[in-house]
Amino acid sequence: MSPLPLSQGVILALLQQRACDIINETTKKVSWMADVAVAINPADPMISVHVRPIFEQVYQILNHHRNLPTTSSGNASNIRLLMYVINSVLMNCK
Repeated sequence: MSPLPLSQGVILALLQQRACDIINETTKKVSWMADVAVAINPADPMISVHVRPIFEQVYQILNHHRNLPTTSSGNASNIRLLMYVINSVLMNCK
């Protein structure tokens, strides 16, 4: 039995929740968030009005975390890459 796929709304909500708790297990969360960010379809009518505000919030959280002195250089690089992905989605959102 395979698990049911998650809806775009659930994926978007999980992305937001992971960003809010990125301080714990940062490496795993950033990797997961990068996979999810590219899987989100901003044109999906169920989430289209929510994508921009949530992605903007996630971007701000990532930017803050990236600039903390406690963030390792490896995590900072991965966060920067994720920020590029998020920015790309934002540029294509209406």
